[in-house]
Amino acid sequence: MNGKRGNNLVVIENGRLDVYPLDNKLMWKIGRAAEGLRPDILLHSSTVSRKHGTLMNQDGSWFYIDENGKNGTAYNGKHITKGIGGRHKPIMLESGDVLIFGGGSEGAVNARTVWSMYYEKLLEEPWRVEDTGSLKKLTFTAGKESAELDEPVMGTVVDLDEGLAVYMGDVTYLTGDMKVIGS
Repeated sequence: MNGKRGNNLVVIENGRLDVYPLDNKLMWKIGRAAEGLRPDILLHSSTVSRKHGTLMNQDGSWFYIDENGKNGTAYNGKHITKGIGGRHKPIMLESGDVLIFGGGSEGAVNARTVWSMYYEKLLEEPWRVEDTGSLKKLTFTAGKESAELDEPVMGTVVDLDEGLAVYMGDVTYLTGDMKVIGS
């Protein structure tokens, strides 16, 4: 990992992790495919709408605009509601912000939802997957830093200077110099 800026959307759906380098375009449509419709970020979960949302760069800042789909989107654990008069209200994103697509009003992370995170550091190293299914306490290390989690919940992010981890229950996704030890 390095300190270089590179706007990304990290997406985990059905055990698959994809990273979308957002700086390649100014606007990204998010949703499921339909006849005549293929979004830029194609998701497959039945809880995601065909036109679920849009990521948009406005004067160098990234915004998420929810299209008010049936099962909604949670932003940092809170359900996104409609604006005044039912209008779409853009949300300015900051590095580490988590969006759960199709999670209902609770924004639950489960097998039917799609977890994603807006992240501003350049992700050059490949992601690795570690089995963490039977572990209750996890210690993450990267370089000289460390972080401990007791009974973490799905979707927990550990962001250290030299590495990044996303805990998803049975597995944890790691990049950079990040290592995980559990008990």
